[in-house]
Amino acid sequence: MAKYQFFQRGSGHSKEVRYLSTERRDFLAAKEALLVAGFEVHGDMIYAADDASAIAHFNSGMVYPLEEYNKAHSMGGLYYFLTGIASSIRQYWARRAS
Repeated sequence: MAKYQFFQRGSGHSKEVRYLSTERRDFLAAKEALLVAGFEVHGDMIYAADDASAIAHFNSGMVYPLEEYNKAHSMGGLYYFLTGIASSIRQYWARRAS
């Protein structure tokens, strides 16, 4: 799983976002170039299987960290377990009905 760092410049509608994978050979040089260009590091590193997953996690804002926190807590884990079972049952009956 790769680590991704996101950078942001500006705010509102004029906001620009860039990201870099730490697996790039020139990661440090590219990061320095973005910082010199006025970008700022935005958030923590994101661990993801690919670029699309990293972008989805970034776009989810605080939803992803909160989900992970809730899953780590016993009641949150129970909630996700039960909703997962309910989803599986619905999928099973939907396939069986078609």
